[in-house]
Amino acid sequence: MTDRITIEVNDREINARLDEIMRRIGDPSGALDAIGETITEQTKQHFAASTAPDGSRWKPIAPATVLSRLNEIGRSAGRSMKPLIDSGILQDTIHHQLTTDRMGVEIGTNRFSGEWEGGAAVHQFGSRNGKIPARPFLGLSESDKTAVLDILDNYLRQALD
Repeated sequence: MTDRITIEVNDREINARLDEIMRRIGDPSGALDAIGETITEQTKQHFAASTAPDGSRWKPIAPATVLSRLNEIGRSAGRSMKPLIDSGILQDTIHHQLTTDRMGVEIGTNRFSGEWEGGAAVHQFGSRNGKIPARPFLGLSESDKTAVLDILDNYLRQALD
């Protein structure tokens, strides 16, 4: 069992801007940290909107799960009927870190990342038995990409001024 799931975004336009920063300035860590902060917050917004990075809506909670939650004595008032935000733990554990072995930033969670029985992997990809649908929360949307490119352009402009 692995302790992480990885979804790699390898965008030609973003990579070209990073290469330019490396060529003209050197260390891109300031820009990468700003990207990490921005995408971490955007990722958390996917939970509030119940949407995947590509804009598709997450499948709603199954009726049997809703009934189970409503039947729990003393718990129904504090529990959400929206997918992936029952306790808020998964959303609250979304963080970023700069990679040391290569030029990049990782955004993710340490919350059961490798477990297929209720952990982050099952939410991102769906359960192996098909009972829990995939509800992707990690990835880069088009608006995220635009934000990343803006961060890189601003970083380059400020560094050269």
